[in-house]
Amino acid sequence: MAGNFQKTTSNFFITFLIGLIVVSFMFTGYESMKGSPGAVAKVGSHPISGREYEMEYKRQLNFYKNAIFGGKDLTSQQIEQFGIKNAAIKNLVQAKLQLIFAENAGITAAPSQVKETIKKFEFFNTNGQFDLNKYKGLLAANGLSPQDFEEDITRQVLTENSQNLFSQFPVSESYIDDLRDFKAMRYNASIIEIDNTKLQRNVAVSDAEIQTYLLNEANKARVESLFKNRKKSLDVPEKIKASHILIKTDKGQDDAKQKEKIEKIAKEVTPKNFKSKANKYTEDPSGKSKGGSLGIFGKGRMVPEFEKVAFNLAPGSVSEPVKTGFGYHLIYVEKKIAGKEAKLSDHQASIATELIRGEKTEEVNKLASKVKDQVLDAFKTSNMKKLKSLQNEYGFAMDENTPFNRVDGSLGKITLASAENSKIYAGLKNKDADIFTFDLTGKTQIVAIEKSSNKDLPVFDRKKEKNGLQMVLSNKIKKSVLETIGESTPVKQFVKL
Repeated sequence: MAGNFQKTTSNFFITFLIGLIVVSFMFTGYESMKGSPGAVAKVGSHPISGREYEMEYKRQLNFYKNAIFGGKDLTSQQIEQFGIKNAAIKNLVQAKLQLIFAENAGITAAPSQVKETIKKFEFFNTNGQFDLNKYKGLLAANGLSPQDFEEDITRQVLTENSQNLFSQFPVSESYIDDLRDFKAMRYNASIIEIDNTKLQRNVAVSDAEIQTYLLNEANKARVESLFKNRKKSLDVPEKIKASHILIKTDKGQDDAKQKEKIEKIAKEVTPKNFKSKANKYTEDPSGKSKGGSLGIFGKGRMVPEFEKVAFNLAPGSVSEPVKTGFGYHLIYVEKKIAGKEAKLSDHQASIATELIRGEKTEEVNKLASKVKDQVLDAFKTSNMKKLKSLQNEYGFAMDENTPFNRVDGSLGKITLASAENSKIYAGLKNKDADIFTFDLTGKTQIVAIEKSSNKDLPVFDRKKEKNGLQMVLSNKIKKSVLETIGESTPVKQFVKL
């Protein structure tokens, strides 16, 4: 189902919010943590507690869930694939290294900063004022001790103060003048990138070559190994085509009344009239005018309670009311599409073809050279129709009429390295050429400059450019400093994550 229903419920509410912000106000002068009880790792003398790891791990999960998977919870396989556990530890190690930097630089966390920080958080306020009882109540409700708050806010303030030190990198006005002038050196160009790996698909492989290749036991083992690694993506999962009627309970509606409502609707609904009844009753906006249709979907798209019932329904039948975090549902399964497990015999030839092509380096290089010559000829004759035809045949990347400048390089999808960008501007300055080719490892880039420069220059925002440059430079300095500290700081991990 479209919209919110497809986002599985995983809301941390106040616990997660406080866990990320972690602040303190009333408790000062506590004794520092002795030893490392419950620590999962240690960076120098700084422990990484299990609580810190859990919060960072949840933060990572929440990011991937919302930014990449559209609100859907990650599977254990996806968690492992993206290395989320290791990323959480890595981020915490970097945070501890920044604390060590703060200590070495004599940076402190003033009690006044702690107090001002807590005053800014609305969930500890009543009528705009800090509420001590509310503060203590939220701490107790979430099982967090005053010591935990004090330690966390101290780290937070130390980190912010050290970050401020990094960000104070000076940038001269003359440097900004140069930046403005370099950005004004702007042209439009058509840029093509010929990737040798993508060209492999244009190299012919005969049935006889495939048979000979598979007679070799080592080659056959490579094919089988690659198939095994890809099998999950090659398997065709079971899917269903379904619709539903939703009566919501997720926004404070009275549960008993909503249950009574769905039970009444269930008495009216049949497979034949389901669509018309869904249009009349469903409270899912996305299905209101579509008979409650959810389309065709596989497992993992819906919340578990819904999915369990839907995939066990016989085609052409309607379920009893089903309760989820969104409310009560009636589910109608129109049809089931059987899954199919991938078999080596069905994919052996295509995998062998892929591996054989990967070994035909000489043929691929010859083809790349041929394509380059054809592209250059098309550029020289301004034959864009031919370029399009070549792109369709060989699948190379192409940016048309894309701007680039002396500072940023190409502003399109194809990235030009700084060395290639410098060569282009040197050639333009000396009027040596207006078409440039760069033979790089595994690929060729061709840049055709328009005859006249781009006169429609964007407005140069001096303040924004200066702030951006300061941020880039401060991040580079921070990275360098933390790498240096990290080289001399022992890191120990106590548990396997």
